[in-house]
Amino acid sequence: MSHVSKQNHSNAQDEPSAYASAQKHNFSMHRPSTIMDHDTQVYYFKYFRQFWASGPAAAVAVVAGSPFENVKTRMQSKHFSSAFSAARFIYQYEGIRGFWASTLTPLWSLTFSRTLGFIVYRKAKYEVDRVIERVTGDSPLEWVNTAGTYPNLSTLLCFSTAGMISGAVLTPLLTPFEALKNASQTAVLMSSNHGKNSKNSRINTYAAAKTIIKQRGVLSLWRGVHLHLARDVIGGGVYFGVYESCKQALGSHYGDEMKNTRWAIPLAGAICGISSWIVTYPIDTMKTRQQNQLLSPMQAPSQSASKEATAALKGAAYKASKQGRWRGIEMVIVRTAIQNMIQMSAFEQVKVWIDNAKFKDGTSTLPDFERTKGRDRRRV
Repeated sequence: MSHVSKQNHSNAQDEPSAYASAQKHNFSMHRPSTIMDHDTQVYYFKYFRQFWASGPAAAVAVVAGSPFENVKTRMQSKHFSSAFSAARFIYQYEGIRGFWASTLTPLWSLTFSRTLGFIVYRKAKYEVDRVIERVTGDSPLEWVNTAGTYPNLSTLLCFSTAGMISGAVLTPLLTPFEALKNASQTAVLMSSNHGKNSKNSRINTYAAAKTIIKQRGVLSLWRGVHLHLARDVIGGGVYFGVYESCKQALGSHYGDEMKNTRWAIPLAGAICGISSWIVTYPIDTMKTRQQNQLLSPMQAPSQSASKEATAALKGAAYKASKQGRWRGIEMVIVRTAIQNMIQMSAFEQVKVWIDNAKFKDGTSTLPDFERTKGRDRRRV
């Protein structure tokens, strides 16, 4: 095929078992200690293409965007006159490594979650496509992979719904890691608010987890889960809906061969990332302000503790919704543009490499399947 996009997948979930398919190419099913031959290696690269394409792409994007993420988190947590002021605070009290504070946890957690997110999205997209086709008689995936077509309500509904499902599925897994990231990133900042020596308040993610669990219990790691759910469901729908629509529109306007050019993919990635964050940023600000209080000193318990906590929570949410809810948005725009330009470019390019890899017999597709207009079908 001439190009590869999110719609064009080798559908691993719908394929026969690895052993049965491997036999079609006379693959050798080796023990783990045995070095796989060329055809076996190619087979598993294709079979798990979504993993190999999204994992490394997400890891590079997380590292590249970490300095902007740290500045954004500080700006959401305390008033700074500008992003430069927040960056200067980080450098003064935390040094250059402060810009990569708590990067290790999101590096593996976000790499895992984004990889899983793409896999869930891909599976959900096929299911939603089948439902829409049964109801309307037309397949959004076939439409989007037909030359000269543009996004319509059916394609937007398909991709946005699949993105929302992906966000909802991942929220319970991601909330604890993001809570720890926010708490540890703002530990120095929150200590300065309480009159402590800021330079001695740095804390790593593991220490933050121990402290929070000891003081507040395990369930406190899911603080702000409802806001996280709202952010990722809405954001996931906007992200994938915009990305797929941009890819389709670019392909139809400039010609199919332009869909995966070096400028088209980064442009689509930047647009979808910025769009999703602009829509969900106020929700993210409220979530961050709840989570970065996890390392704050606990007050002595009282009979009205529950009511006071509830009132404080409502007050914080109201304040966040009325004041400073866009604080740090410039850092988000820069960060998400850079991250998604890198991530989607790497993601699409690795898929191209994997798709173009050939077996010894010269074929480049998995056994028993053929790809037709974005959907994989079993050969009869």
